[in-house]
Amino acid sequence: MKVREGFVKSQGHQLAYLAVNEELASDEQPSIVFIHGVLASVNFWLDCVPDSIKDNRAWYSLSLPAHHPSQVPADFAPDQVNEQWFYELMNGALKELLGDKKAIIVGHSTGGFSALNLAIHQAPNVLGIVSVAGFHSGHWTGVEGLLVKLAGLGKWAKSLFASNIKLAQKSDFIQRTFASLLSHNRKAYRLSPVSQRMIENIQPNTRQQDPAALFPLFNGIGPLEIADQLNQINMPCYIFAGSHDPVVPAEQSLVLAGNIRNAKTVVFHNVGHMPFMEDTDAYNIALEKALSDIEAQYNPSNELNIKEEAYELSAV
Repeated sequence: MKVREGFVKSQGHQLAYLAVNEELASDEQPSIVFIHGVLASVNFWLDCVPDSIKDNRAWYSLSLPAHHPSQVPADFAPDQVNEQWFYELMNGALKELLGDKKAIIVGHSTGGFSALNLAIHQAPNVLGIVSVAGFHSGHWTGVEGLLVKLAGLGKWAKSLFASNIKLAQKSDFIQRTFASLLSHNRKAYRLSPVSQRMIENIQPNTRQQDPAALFPLFNGIGPLEIADQLNQINMPCYIFAGSHDPVVPAEQSLVLAGNIRNAKTVVFHNVGHMPFMEDTDAYNIALEKALSDIEAQYNPSNELNIKEEAYELSAV
């Protein structure tokens, strides 16, 4: 696995990315772009993708805004964070990262929301999405929900929000405990070698995270709501959901499955917010199948024909 690190600029933000196995890229295959969830980092996916992809495909990992080593502009404020801002930011990042190349977006949690939001707006680079524990509403539960509610209280709660982030940064035990609380099958999570490697991969970034950069993002997540726009998605879409997700309630996954035409839903039973660790084999099989299905609907020759027809029309 060969990894190149870089940054793309969008809406004044610098978003970190990893370009993996670039030498294996093919014009006949769409790109695969993974987007992590909050409090993780661009390195989250290094061990959270199936081996068939990790070592045998070209793929990207793209950071959420405000997550180290990504950088926010000096004027980044809570009132900027809404559905349209999320679209413009991530769409701009994809354009700079991929150029005209098409991609399948695989997003976890807030990354899943981002994938859904890109699909709603028919982002030109995106031909299909896989939402893993994604959401339509920022009304979360569990420990991450508490942080969203705390940030939502406004400026007076900023120092308390920051102290919670800093506490986790200083303690390996607290960070590992926090991560385990996102799972339902905690025994499976703790025993999974993927869990250990994931923490080790993101820790250099999470320890340098700036709570002041995270606060506007968390403050703006609470009011997010895209349920009424889900019926605008007309591209291949997979919904992966844990039956006992402590962060994104099952009701949200039902709304996603019901409001997106032709969405294909995969439920991981007795699993929480972290299916890659709680039920690794089932998750890997499901993701490989979803990617194969979406790729089967991709015909790059059609793209070429469309471009040629457009060129001929412009020349007339």
